Amino acid sequence: MACSALITAADWHAHHARSRHRESRARRSRAASGTGRYEESIRRVVNADNTARLRSEELSKGFCNSVHLVRGVNGDDEALVVKLYSDLSLLRTESDQRGAVDKIASVFGLGPTVWSSTHEGIAHSFVPGRVLEEVDMHTRSDVGVAAARLVARFHSLQVPREFDAERQPLLWKWFDRMLDEIGESDDVGVLPDSVNLDVLRAEVKEMRESITSAGEMFTVVLAHGDLKPANVMLQNDAPVELKLIDLELSGPNYRGFDLMKLFRTNSETFSEEKFAAFLSEYCRAARLDENAVRNIEAETKLFEPLTWLEAAVFFALVVVLGTDAGGPSGDSARWLDLLHSRYDSYLETRQLFAHHMSQLTRAE
Repeated sequence: MACSALITAADWHAHHARSRHRESRARRSRAASGTGRYEESIRRVVNADNTARLRSEELSKGFCNSVHLVRGVNGDDEALVVKLYSDLSLLRTESDQRGAVDKIASVFGLGPTVWSSTHEGIAHSFVPGRVLEEVDMHTRSDVGVAAARLVARFHSLQVPREFDAERQPLLWKWFDRMLDEIGESDDVGVLPDSVNLDVLRAEVKEMRESITSAGEMFTVVLAHGDLKPANVMLQNDAPVELKLIDLELSGPNYRGFDLMKLFRTNSETFSEEKFAAFLSEYCRAARLDENAVRNIEAETKLFEPLTWLEAAVFFALVVVLGTDAGGPSGDSARWLDLLHSRYDSYLETRQLFAHHMSQLTRAE
């Protein structure tokens, strides 16, 4: 992915770092302004002036966004979902990339219809239904088949030109930025010794070297980036109809990371049968050759420890930032528990990493 001859990769990353800093300061200023702190941002995202009588209801507030149901944009009662990005989302994304994949998914019917998009948020049509749960992926064959077809179609789409300057799968940029943010915090010392910054950096370095040293063994696609069941909407139950939501982390990334995150759960709940059926349907829908079909299970399982490590680094950042993380509460004990549980899952699944790697290497 080449940069312009007049703009180096270093210039590009420095520019976006300055943009993220300005966005973060502006967002913290809005957050301190009281109960109506989101109104100005919502109006900017939907391009509504002060005369428009908007009615909004906060649906959820999480680490990567706050989500609002907004009516009155067109002077009628049509409902739009407006998502405002949080500091933790801004940290991992570039302003010119936000909304680019949402628009593509919208055009191909794989996600909600996009109404408008800015660097600070996105507005799209309201999708009725419910989000999937882990149990759906491990108990319902019809959901597994529909999800496999949906993800295969999404992975087949071309990466938007807004990502041309990216030199590597996005996963490594996320790790770098989160670890750097932890290191720059005055509160880095709150991390426990067993999962401190040095430990996390060492684990990320080792996993990165193992993956990147394999060259082009691992397929990079237009990936969702956070393809957990809760980011898939079940619009209709019979027959099953699904749509992808929360695409702000989408872009060029590892196929195996995406697929594993959709099926990742605890060992008691995991269904090998449903997992194998899902991968089989995914390969059929993606029209993969026989060699890929044989190897995709090992490829996907190989990325499981990385899904847990990414989550551990994320929660380490949340613990360090505390109430500044933009999450739903300042419950530091809970975030610390999540950090420990994600890191323990990483250590447990890492034990099979070498086994899956050797399977793929022999196949090559």
